Amino acid sequence: MRALLPLAMLLAATVVPCTAVAASSVAPGLPAPDFALKNAAGHNLRLSEWRGDVVVLNFWARSCGVCTDQLKDLEQLQKRYAEQGVRVVAVNIDRENQPASEAAGRLQLLVLHDSEQSVARDYELSTLPLTVFVDAHGKVRYVHEKYRGGDAIRYSEELAALLQE
Repeated sequence: MRALLPLAMLLAATVVPCTAVAASSVAPGLPAPDFALKNAAGHNLRLSEWRGDVVVLNFWARSCGVCTDQLKDLEQLQKRYAEQGVRVVAVNIDRENQPASEAAGRLQLLVLHDSEQSVARDYELSTLPLTVFVDAHGKVRYVHEKYRGGDAIRYSEELAALLQE
């Protein structure tokens, strides 16, 4: 039995850290999970295509009332920072295509549709809206759940800081 004790301690030391590290795949400092989703024209676009730009990913659904308000504010951020290398990407997670199509027609934002919610799972979506800032190197820098009135100011400050890097 004593001979097995060092082996058991070695196994415990190697197994425990692995489970602790895997707590969240979407956290500041970690690479943003890459994905491919269709835009309103039916073309697949990948997050990795925008390497070199700051990307603001926003996950939303038609059933989320505050998401509509946030999309309007994100549209203003896109207009303000587009020429500086910022891309705001609105990822709709509704099963049907209509909400994404309607949003793409009325907003000056890139709208992608995640009908299978596979990207939402990769980004560990637990509440709406979810907004993730990805730096020019493809790393997650900021993660915001929900949306409150003053958040647009915070988003602008965070974008300005990312663009200074």
